[in-house]
Amino acid sequence: MLDFKTYIILKLVSSIFFLLSGIIWKKLLFTERRNYHFIYFRVIATLFFLVSISALFQLFGNNTFSQIVLNTVGFKDWIICISICLFSFWGLYFYTNAMQSGRYSFVTPLVVISSAFSFLTSLIVYNEALSNSKYIALTLIITGLFLHQKEKLAQFKISKEVVLVLLCSIFWGISFVFYLIPIKKFGVLNFSIILETCVLISCIGLLFFKEKRFFPTKMDKKSLLLCLLMGLMVAGGSLLSNFTLTQLPVSLNILIGLIFEIFVLAIGLFMFREKLNLKDWMLIGFASVGSFLLLF
Repeated sequence: MLDFKTYIILKLVSSIFFLLSGIIWKKLLFTERRNYHFIYFRVIATLFFLVSISALFQLFGNNTFSQIVLNTVGFKDWIICISICLFSFWGLYFYTNAMQSGRYSFVTPLVVISSAFSFLTSLIVYNEALSNSKYIALTLIITGLFLHQKEKLAQFKISKEVVLVLLCSIFWGISFVFYLIPIKKFGVLNFSIILETCVLISCIGLLFFKEKRFFPTKMDKKSLLLCLLMGLMVAGGSLLSNFTLTQLPVSLNILIGLIFEIFVLAIGLFMFREKLNLKDWMLIGFASVGSFLLLF
């Protein structure tokens, strides 16, 4: 059993992995190639690393990340797990879509809105109590969205960038609440492998329905190497994130994610030379403060 500080360090390391993978995503998605092509190659790399880690743990008899034996779960457990994983895929799909058509420094920090959907889901599923801080939090997020989009709303429209962020926040925010159910049944490592397998199946489904093929078109070596590197980042990030989710309060996991917004903003503004206007800053600020208040 690890101590509390070690779990915090592991959560920070997982956040760094995801931060690096986000940077690679933006570099890859500068091209016109469809986003699920990159997801396809990335998930193959991630599965390779996760299966390799699983094999090493089996070889050395370490069960830190795979406490549950698969033959102890039933058909219903498989259905619930796969359903959650397939639902969660659309969070990644809309996130990469938003990254491809939007600004990294705007899209990535704004994904904290997913915490609002996590809270609303917990409210419905687990009957969590509403506090004054939560009322204020939801009001801030809604106000920020309204102020940012008021010109568009007057024309009964909303910007594509914000729509995609809201969509990925909905899918990720809701699925995040349910992750603990299959993790407790399957174990951290097994769940991570099942999740990535469902992502691969979803990509194959999109390829078939949109392009009548099962494999993406050939990709250049540089992009493949970036997908391989991103696969390593996501494998490490997912494994550690799912592990700390079982050991740390959900609120603390969200708080650490909020802290990393500072780094995301700095990277977007300086590395990608993006610009944010006053309304962008206001929305990010309102969403961040609102997400923080949801913790209380």
